[in-house]
Order: sequence, then C-alpha cells, then structure tokens
Amino acid sequence: MSDKFYYDHLRNIDNTLDNNDRLRAFVQIYSSAKINGQHYVHFDGKENLIQIYTPSHKLHYYSSCFLLKQKYTDTPINTVSRQAQQLRRFLDFLEFWNIDLLQVDTFTVVVSFVSYLRLLKSLRATPNRAIEWSLLKQLPLHERAKHFGKVSSIGLNLEGIMVKDRFEDFSYNTISGFVETACNYLVFLKKETHELADIDLTSIPVKQRAITTTISGTTGRKTKVMVTNVHAILSEASFSLPNASSDLIQPLSEEVMTEEDVNNFMSLIPSEDIQTRLLFYILKSFGIRRAEARNLLFVSKNLPKDFYLWDINKAQEWVKNEMECDLSYDNTLKAWVCAVVKREVSNFQSQNKTVRPRLIPNYFSQQELTNLLLEHIKERQLVMEETRQEHDYLFYSTSNNSKGEAITGGTIYARYRSVISGSEKVDFYLRFSPHSFRHFFATHLIRIKRKLIYDVSRWLGHRDEKTTRTIYLHYLPGLDNLPSDNKVGDMAATFKNGGKE
Repeated sequence: MSDKFYYDHLRNIDNTLDNNDRLRAFVQIYSSAKINGQHYVHFDGKENLIQIYTPSHKLHYYSSCFLLKQKYTDTPINTVSRQAQQLRRFLDFLEFWNIDLLQVDTFTVVVSFVSYLRLLKSLRATPNRAIEWSLLKQLPLHERAKHFGKVSSIGLNLEGIMVKDRFEDFSYNTISGFVETACNYLVFLKKETHELADIDLTSIPVKQRAITTTISGTTGRKTKVMVTNVHAILSEASFSLPNASSDLIQPLSEEVMTEEDVNNFMSLIPSEDIQTRLLFYILKSFGIRRAEARNLLFVSKNLPKDFYLWDINKAQEWVKNEMECDLSYDNTLKAWVCAVVKREVSNFQSQNKTVRPRLIPNYFSQQELTNLLLEHIKERQLVMEETRQEHDYLFYSTSNNSKGEAITGGTIYARYRSVISGSEKVDFYLRFSPHSFRHFFATHLIRIKRKLIYDVSRWLGHRDEKTTRTIYLHYLPGLDNLPSDNKVGDMAATFKNGGKE
C-alpha cells in the first residue's frame, strides 16, 4: 500500500459512537487512499489447489495453508474457493491498516472489517483475470459508498411504497460469511502456527452450536462445539438484518440464568479481582448493555489524592455523599442508582442504543455494591497514577499493552470467558454471555420482585412497553404464586416520584 494507515487510527475511528459518522470517516479514507494492488486467488488445475498471492505476486503462505487444510478435511472445492475469495478481502484489510495481529484487540479488527465490507463493490474477477487485482491503485468502493451522506437512499419499491434501500452491495448473509471465514483464519493462525500462537482471541464472542456427526446421527445425540458468534460482531458494527424492526421482535427463547446461576458465576471471580466483580455486579443489578457499562463515567478530578489511604468508614461516606459518578447513592431511597445517558462522544466500538436518559435503582445488596465500588475506586486511583493515564471512564484496561486505558468493546467478553475458563461449570456458562445478565435482570424483576412491566421497560431503555412485554412474554406473572420481595416493594413508586413518598 502506498498510503500508510495504522491500527491506532483504525481504533479511533471505530470508537466513534455514531454509526454514520464512523462510516463517513472510513469512506473519506478508503476513497482517497492510493494502494499498490490487492491480494488475488490462483487456482492450480493440475494439483487442484487454491492459493492466495500478495499484490507483489508472492505466495501468501499462511492463508494458502489454511485453504489446504480445508481441502484435506474434505471441504468441497467450491466451498474452499469461496473461502479463498472471502479471506483475500480480510488480508487486504489487514495490509491496508498495517495490522500486527499480536498487538491489537482482535475484536476491534473484525468489527472494523464489517464496515470495510459494507463499502466495497461486490465485483469479482474471473479466475483467468484474477491477477488484475494486483494492479488496482484504488479501493473498489461502490457508488453509494462514495456518496454516503450526500444522496438519499429512500426510493419507491416495486409496489410503489417508499422504502430505504440497503446501503451495501454485499448482503447481510454474505458479510456474515466473510466474517466467519476471517475468524476461522485467526483461530487457525493461533492453533497451527508458532509465530502467531500468542494472538489474543478472548475478546471475540463465541457461542455453542449443536452439530450432527456420523456418530451423533446414529446415537441421536448432537455434538456441541464452540463457534464464533458472528451475529454479535455484526451487531457491534451496527449492521442489522434487512427489515429489522420492533415488529419482528420475538419472545425470548434462550435459557435465562437463575439467581443461583449468577451467584455461582460471581463466586468464580477471584476475590482480588475487584474490577471484574464490580463490572458483572453492575450488569446483573442494573441490566445495562455492555456499551452502556463501559461508558460509565467517574469524575476523577474530585477524588482526594490520598483517598486510597483513608479509613473505610470515612471513605464510604465520601463515596455515598460526595463522589461524582454515573453510579450514585440516593439517600431517600437508601439505594444505589445508575444513570444511563447517550453521550455524543468518541467511544468504544459500537453505537450505544440508549435512546432516553434513565435512572435505574439497585434491588440487590446495597452494602455489597458500596464495598465493591469503594475498593475499585482505590485501585483505579493507584493504576491511574502508575500509568499516568487521564480519563473519566469508570473501568480501565488491565492488559500490559493498554493498562490504564478505558476498556474496549471486547474486554467484557474477554473477562467473562476468563472467569469461566477452567471451572467445572465452563460448559454450562458457555451457553451464556455478558448480555445474559441483562435478561436475568429483567426476568428477576418481573418474576421475583414483581415489578410493573412499565418500570422494567423504562429501566431496560426499551422504546416502549410493547417491546419488553413481547421479549419477556413467558416471564410475565401468571396465576402461579411466585415469591415477592416485600422489603423493596415500594421502592419503584418512591423512585418514580422523585424520592417523594
């Protein structure tokens, strides 16, 4: 590539909160940058091999080994050919941004790859002309990408109804395939190469999938394997299924953690890892989204310089009464509340879905949250001094190469997987993700705390009560006599009235 762009620049753009602003920034770079060709696919008919070559006509060794492995695991040649075309796009992307896979957040990389694909033409060179890719001097963007934000995408469909056209040349399913192949390639590099064995893939979301094998087909039992959660990656890139709308919202069908499951998960977190304990305590207690959790602010300039040396009682009083943070203690409610707002600032990796500001009361242990928050603030103060970082985000990175910086989009996934890794219940908790704590919050408040669906909907940040009612249809109170919590029974009403009885 003749123009030099690097991961730090990519990360800064990808951190932009607004999806349109992010795409506009990418369009500006991709449309003006000069390149020295792209990777291309070569098919060797004699050996029946598919290989990928660099723009300078050198064999790209690792990607060709990846394709060779697919062939020798009985993957149909047409599938291998499709994977080759998908993979060369990922290699182009890595080269454009000069990405060193050992020095980056791989989740940021694959999420940004989605935006890259949305802007490209879907043209494909025929096999005998594939080398023409190596001669390109500019990225092949489609016309709507070049004019993004300047021309309306609203038009009439065949029935004469005004609709919004899809922005991309590639379909949602096609881009899903690109991302899946890219992630499989990263796994291959980590497992099969010595040079790249230290790639950190813990931030890439995964899910459990049941597959049928020859043996399982005979026994009737399906084999469960871990695969990349491509849908989560595309969602993080603010790329949704066509015609996605509230009308298509379906009742929650996935398994929901019980309070015992959540408590068992919390017990797996090492007692000395205060930040992770606080992070997941907040997720379960307030039901906020990952993007909302990593955007929580703490005004550090008001923190006393010797706070970490304070007596615990004095420190607790400061945290409850003087601390400026999105988490605050309401003395009328005698409870912690969490303020969630949409901030139009550069921030981590995905568009925050927060529509209206909301305050969420804590219905779990107030003292436990006080203790966790107090210890976290003390640790945060020491880390900020050590690393000389300056920002007001509540949560910070503990990784060696980014210690003290605000956490990124993959951090919460990585910490979840780190907590369950090696535990006896790893298979059970692999069914869930950090988002599962949001479902726990909603179902627990509806079924156990017996909170009004209207209140739960507001606390979740849904656009309307209908959305909440549809998703949690199976969890709405019925004729069954489930336990309720009388001790906090009137907290919602008091809170709704601004603290007035």
